[in-house]
Amino acid sequence: MRRLTRRQRTASLVLCVLALCFITLDLGGTSLRSAHSGVRGVLGSLYRGTDAMLGPARRFVQGIPSAGTNQTRIQALRHENAQLEARLNAAAADRSTQAQLAKLQLAADTGQYRVLPARVLALGPGQGFDWTVTLDQGTAAGVRVGQTVTDGAGLVGRILHADARTSVVLLGADPGSGVGVRDLRTGQIGVATGRGSAGFVFVPLDPSAKIQVGDQLVTGPVGSTSYIPGLAVGTVSSVRTSVDGTTRAQVGPATSATSLDLVGVILVGGDAVSPRVAVAPSGTVAQR
Repeated sequence: MRRLTRRQRTASLVLCVLALCFITLDLGGTSLRSAHSGVRGVLGSLYRGTDAMLGPARRFVQGIPSAGTNQTRIQALRHENAQLEARLNAAAADRSTQAQLAKLQLAADTGQYRVLPARVLALGPGQGFDWTVTLDQGTAAGVRVGQTVTDGAGLVGRILHADARTSVVLLGADPGSGVGVRDLRTGQIGVATGRGSAGFVFVPLDPSAKIQVGDQLVTGPVGSTSYIPGLAVGTVSSVRTSVDGTTRAQVGPATSATSLDLVGVILVGGDAVSPRVAVAPSGTVAQR
């Protein structure tokens, strides 16, 4: 058997003495507890001091065996999160569609006419006009040129062109287009000229008409407009009287042309044959 050197024997003896000292501290009474606590405090401080520098490296080495598993779990969680977000977005879209259909149903009940739901496919020029939208319903569903389009309460526009499956709507706010309107407060009628995103400019037929900020304008009455009467056009935001006595009012639109999604075509004339059933007044049988 290999014999220890003098230095090795000395080191072993010192280690044995230290071990006996620690055993004595552990078995000692109250008189040694303070010493024991002091030793632990010194060693604990030393550990905490070095852990700030060595801890990150130590934890990195400890985490190497599970790194692959953690990455796989992270990817799975990201996939689950994306699926949950898609479901939430779909649920929000469904709620928005249901709310819009409820508005179209209310329009059908109030006006006693049939309203065909249609989805906006595109916003852009058509037939030489800049302010138009394209719908996913056409003549096969009963859409005809000249029919009024609404969002359930406000005026959107009128059908400008229709083929079998799609149709183009000239928006009421199209620059240069005019809408026959009536001031609900005064009963005065006039023409609201489209100004695009700025809404309309309203000029009453009676130059002495007293138009006020806050007055609400609607389409109509019958004979004074090419639209279904009673649809909201906008609210007067400012009034100006020129030197010749002409009154002009700036009107904020009731419907935002750039946020249109589900709208309704008011079916006047023609029979709808689309699988998508038109909204009919409550208590009546919807025709296809």
